[in-house]
Amino acid sequence: MRVGIVGAGYIAAAHASAYAHTDGVDVVAVADHVPEKAERLARRVGATPAADLNDVLRAGPDLVSICTPTPSHHDLVLHALDAGVHVLCEKPVARTLAEGEAIVAAAEAATGTVMVGHVSRFEPDHRRAQQLVARGRIGPLRMMSQSITCTMPDWSEGGWLADPAQSGGPILDLAVHSLDFLAWVNQSQPVRVRAVARDTDRGPATYALITLRYDNGALGLVETSWAHPEAHGFQLSTELVGADGRIAWGYDGLVGGVLHAADGTTTRWDPLGDRGFRSEVAAMVGAVRTGGPAPVSAAEGLAALRTALAAIESVRTGRTIDLAPWTAQAGS
Repeated sequence: MRVGIVGAGYIAAAHASAYAHTDGVDVVAVADHVPEKAERLARRVGATPAADLNDVLRAGPDLVSICTPTPSHHDLVLHALDAGVHVLCEKPVARTLAEGEAIVAAAEAATGTVMVGHVSRFEPDHRRAQQLVARGRIGPLRMMSQSITCTMPDWSEGGWLADPAQSGGPILDLAVHSLDFLAWVNQSQPVRVRAVARDTDRGPATYALITLRYDNGALGLVETSWAHPEAHGFQLSTELVGADGRIAWGYDGLVGGVLHAADGTTTRWDPLGDRGFRSEVAAMVGAVRTGGPAPVSAAEGLAALRTALAAIESVRTGRTIDLAPWTAQAGS
């Protein structure tokens, strides 16, 4: 299978590594508007550097990974689908609700498969928890919580992540992982969302708490932050409480190694590595080969986007958002 990658930054490198570890897959082109970045990542996987999606399409890929800033997803996904290729688009599926709905409509009409890269579903801990819940090991879910916190990301080209107009801040870019996972493990979507946030020296609404009520009665709590100290590292903790049991895990004590430098910084090595991305890519490649459904559909990506945008609206207005009528009238 021939694969092209649009974007050559942090997430694109994770996709490239995952494809390189997938049998029968050849990354043929990597595009980025910064030529040096495209050349560097292309060299790593034996691909041809490219300037943009059109250049990638000329290389004849079967599948394209979209690993660019969120506001560009809509145009790139639709262009790739028009060219007849399969698409793995990084989360969130789009920046606005209207753009997400347009992607869903295009995916339903296209011959190619569209997957949204909600990688949490493919992390071994998250997947094991989902399997246990699906088997009824803890009974019907009653309460779910997940916290994902880190320092302000410094790897985005031109600092686009720090611009809420582009990234949606940590609620859209980071908490969307939790919003997708909790809906997936619960097999139920939120009907009401309430969120509070505060500004920090890292930017507006860089610390937030989101509460949710799902259509099956379960409750959810999501914590997200880009305002934690750098030495804190990336941290995650999860609790799933059912009528008959509880599942909980976290990354605080899960460290492959720690480097304490003389300048006071601390670097932790992630023992999970890129296994989630490898499983995500393998699932998409398998779906393309068999003609099966997308492992995470555009519609599922839209549901997570809708919830995240409702949380942002709740922060803005100070109100609880009832998702059914809000979805009908919201434009972004």
